[in-house]
Amino acid sequence: MKPQKQMMTKLPVKDLAKKIICDGHLFLISGERKFYLMKPGVLVDPDFVKKHAPINSTFDFECVVNQELKDKFTNHFRELRYLQFEKDLRLKCSEIVHDFYLHYSDSEHFLSFALACHEAFCGISLDDQLRMHETDMHLFRKALYSSAFAIITGMTNDFFHYLMLKDFYNLTFALDIGLCESNYSYYVSEACNAENRNPGSGRKYLLKEKASDFESALFLKHPEKSYQYIKERSILAFPELAEVTLYQHELTDGSGFPRGVIKGQISSWEAVVIFSDSLVEILSEYSFEYEVVSYLINFENQKLKDLPVNRVYKKLCHAFSHFQAMKETGS
Repeated sequence: MKPQKQMMTKLPVKDLAKKIICDGHLFLISGERKFYLMKPGVLVDPDFVKKHAPINSTFDFECVVNQELKDKFTNHFRELRYLQFEKDLRLKCSEIVHDFYLHYSDSEHFLSFALACHEAFCGISLDDQLRMHETDMHLFRKALYSSAFAIITGMTNDFFHYLMLKDFYNLTFALDIGLCESNYSYYVSEACNAENRNPGSGRKYLLKEKASDFESALFLKHPEKSYQYIKERSILAFPELAEVTLYQHELTDGSGFPRGVIKGQISSWEAVVIFSDSLVEILSEYSFEYEVVSYLINFENQKLKDLPVNRVYKKLCHAFSHFQAMKETGS
């Protein structure tokens, strides 16, 4: 489904400077020529803002975010943060999941929810986000969207404490930060996508494409580098959760990486992170304008063969089915 046509407005550079993440399409019109400068879901580069600030540029801007909806989720997360009793936490999470389903089954843009999640939960420094964005802006967008999925997946799987959800968000966001090095390339990103679709196929892809030893080493070692990043910066309320970064790509037969150990049964919280990360690939374009709920329920991935991940996925679908039944009966 194509995005709904939005109104084009004028955006002064001083207003662009207030944004951390671009929430629409940014153009610069010079004479009869139109330049596409930024797309939704990318970081607003401070250097870009400084470059245009002296001439006080005005851009043509097409917003794709429903600001009212984003504010609604921002308020939800703010209230969740200060709730203490389990009953109240469960009710608030149920309300958030209901609103997610209610709006996104009507094809509202997913970025509205993702921006609210980023504002409420992101503990990754702006410098490190810029490093990820400079490595590959599509790698950054993958992190932005998959970590937002981690919030909704966690809530539908009975994780409702703010700090736990925040850890889910930052773990998912940082799973691929170990890729942010000079040896990162198109082949590395495609190997990650292949591994995402069919665990165990990433190395085969690199061999087939005759990738360099440096590219292969980066691909195979990035879980350990991501783990070191998370441990050194103490971004988690529950530091032991960082272990999931080490064996996200290990397999039950010991043929995975980086250590080639046999991956045993994983817990539900680990499955939330691994499943959410598998929902989004490193791609040049994302089409979250279509019905997100339909995408989730029809999702197919080899990782679902892992029983805990399958259980997490089924609970997510069950929650949406419950709200669909309520919607149909007018409850």
